[in-house]
Amino acid sequence: MFKVEPTLENLASHIQRQDRSLKAMSWSVLGATILAAAAIISSQWHATANADTVKAKTLSVETIALRNGTGKIVALISSTSDGTPHISLLDSREKVRLSIGLRQDGVPSVSLLDTEQGQRAVLSLNDHQDASLTMYNAAKLPRATLAVDSVSSGHMVLFGTGGGLNLSALDGRVQWTPVGGAVQNIQTKTESK
Repeated sequence: MFKVEPTLENLASHIQRQDRSLKAMSWSVLGATILAAAAIISSQWHATANADTVKAKTLSVETIALRNGTGKIVALISSTSDGTPHISLLDSREKVRLSIGLRQDGVPSVSLLDTEQGQRAVLSLNDHQDASLTMYNAAKLPRATLAVDSVSSGHMVLFGTGGGLNLSALDGRVQWTPVGGAVQNIQTKTESK
């Protein structure tokens, strides 16, 4: 076998070939790095572009906060401390104005609230699943109730500074309860015959 003596010329030629090889490899590594970065940026842009739409069969969270374009919360879906579901709709001052919930026994209610968070109207069911609507004044005092009683008859009660008026569709009874006075039954035509 013929052996080449290392000469200065041979060594210089070998170094030049290695140098060209290293330069070509560095350009290859740079090109691969640029391609990888472009792929990552493209996938992130695609994920961001599609972030407005989420498709899922199940979403499991403790609270959902819906925000408007300025970032303010306008609605909340959550559970209360006793584990019942609750939905709140908020005004532009982030005050709850509509509240929908279930009591622990499953009885639903819907409340309309004023700007100071006071209940002004409550629609709910009682333990017998009979509906009622109660309206309150600014002092949080009940002023009117429209309800279905336990025998499925209509019932209306009006409260005022002068007393209360109680109307019952079950027996046609009308009662007036004046402030500081005794209950007065007002006779109807059917009672006077």
